[in-house]
Amino acid sequence: MVGKGALQDFQDCFVRDYRVPLLLIDTQGKPLLVPSLKLGFCNFVQSGMAHDCSGIAAHDIAAVASYFQNRRVFDPLVRTCNFGITSFAIPVFFNTRLVALWRCDGFVFDDAPHAEQLQAKFDLPVITHEELSEATSWLECTCRLLDVHLDPSADSRGATRILSPVLTPRENEIAVLVCDGLSNSQIADRLFLSEKTVKTHMSSILAKLGVKNRVQLICEYADTLDEDNRQTMVV
Repeated sequence: MVGKGALQDFQDCFVRDYRVPLLLIDTQGKPLLVPSLKLGFCNFVQSGMAHDCSGIAAHDIAAVASYFQNRRVFDPLVRTCNFGITSFAIPVFFNTRLVALWRCDGFVFDDAPHAEQLQAKFDLPVITHEELSEATSWLECTCRLLDVHLDPSADSRGATRILSPVLTPRENEIAVLVCDGLSNSQIADRLFLSEKTVKTHMSSILAKLGVKNRVQLICEYADTLDEDNRQTMVV
């Protein structure tokens, strides 16, 4: 398990490197760490101007949590408010269960109107679109590493089914799910991959096995995965 201190260090380093306010919260919106950077502008418009926030912070956290739990994806949920301030949330899964969210309470893109004025008066973070893509990609990769899958049905060796020794472990995993009748979309959800990544693996699987499509794959290989003839691979 990752300790709270390590998560706080990660959050602090992320904020330092990407200059955006990030906070780890639970699925009810309660902070789990100390904020590494506070955003003054949002507090100002909500208290001084009686303006209701229309960014991520305004959304019912339960609804945001439900969005991620239902889709089982790591792609960030991004929102831009009426003032042009962008915010995002990224899910933290553990053993397929949503346990927390990384929430960025706001920044402005460098090409947005009044970006310089907002930064000068409220010290509002200003970043490029490329910097946002890099930051969220790093955060997504970290969340994937945190998503440890515990399978109580697996034996102590971690044995799993394989379809062919010519395939990589990931390709075997996908090929087996295809033989189990899952679609690319369902496989992507099951393995927390993008559908594009699944399609790339499928192309490699078909080429290595010399089959034309998933129907031929199922017809020729599904029988090898019967309970009586199940192969195993220690990982």
